[in-house]
Amino acid sequence: MALATTAVWLLALGLVVGSLRRPGLVRSLKRLVAAAAFACLGTLLGSLLILLQLFHAFSGQTLVATVTARRLSPMEFELTYTPVASAARSLRLQGDQWSISGGIVKWHPWLTALGLSHYHKPMRLSGQFSNIKRQRTSLPTVYPLEPTADRFWEALYWADPYLPFVEAVYGSAAYVYVEPGVVQEIYVTPSGYLIKRAPKRAVGN
Repeated sequence: MALATTAVWLLALGLVVGSLRRPGLVRSLKRLVAAAAFACLGTLLGSLLILLQLFHAFSGQTLVATVTARRLSPMEFELTYTPVASAARSLRLQGDQWSISGGIVKWHPWLTALGLSHYHKPMRLSGQFSNIKRQRTSLPTVYPLEPTADRFWEALYWADPYLPFVEAVYGSAAYVYVEPGVVQEIYVTPSGYLIKRAPKRAVGN
């Protein structure tokens, strides 16, 4: 759409230049009318492009990783976590649910409107039981995705009250049930983490 918008505006500009270079009142008026029509179309396409950019900035989803799981016992499972830009990791967790958590930095809306993506870093994967009584009697199983704390997130967290370009700094977590044989996808959105099932396909394809 950006290319189409640029082409329409160049065509409108070419018509205007052509009307000024070639004599003849009727021809010049025709070219100016056509240029005005293309300018209106270019304005419409440009506005639509801006609206699409804003929609993506404020409601877009970015894939972080995919997850598959297999049961090892009624209380334990193996989770395979495959980030988009690095190698897969396998870990053992306890429970019938798994969760991901990490830090989110939400920039001021005017920066988001300009195309700046919100900062995020996944920090932990953990297992948990949906039954609260069982969870209370079981030790939590947590796997760190980063070897150390996220110093950038922590610095912005404490400096947040003094930074006009930051809207909020907080931790986000999402959890789902363990579903062996199902590919689950982790996304980051402007408000935090999101987990959903991938389109149906065989695990490993």
